[in-house]
Amino acid sequence: MKKKESGQTLLEALIALSTAVIIISAMTVMVLSSLNNAQFSKNQNQATQYAQQGIEVLKNTSQSDWTAFAVNNGSYCLSQDSTTLIQTPVSPGCAQSPYIINNLFVRDVVISQYLAGDITTIGYADCQPTSVTRAKVTVTVSWSDNKCTSAMDPYCHKIPLVSCIYNSTTILPP
Repeated sequence: MKKKESGQTLLEALIALSTAVIIISAMTVMVLSSLNNAQFSKNQNQATQYAQQGIEVLKNTSQSDWTAFAVNNGSYCLSQDSTTLIQTPVSPGCAQSPYIINNLFVRDVVISQYLAGDITTIGYADCQPTSVTRAKVTVTVSWSDNKCTSAMDPYCHKIPLVSCIYNSTTILPP
């Protein structure tokens, strides 16, 4: 009878150990998932701040000298702590030094200039009113992590911010 009981104890111990391993494994997966989500959220918030900073740089540049700002039309790179737009290099674009921010983020800027009364250009309606000189600016901050699998676009996470900037000297009072 004692042999039967000792065998049961061994079986009970194996079941308890298996259950403990399963529970610990599940907890490990949950913790790792939570850490990955927290890191993604942190990167997403940082990218949003860099995009907002880019919009502010463009707004300040346009307010200080609209004539100089108005010659910018197309794609540009904006590096960290810079107020100077650099025409986007053909390849690999802004995803190269010195444009990479904190070794992770890439900030691209697209500017579309519209003259007062210009209603023939595609996208003109994005920035109303059409009676003033204006620019549609899109600042996109991208970053990469271990979830980006495409070799064509290693920066698979993107935060785009779009704004319209107006020539303040042409805005008519209400």
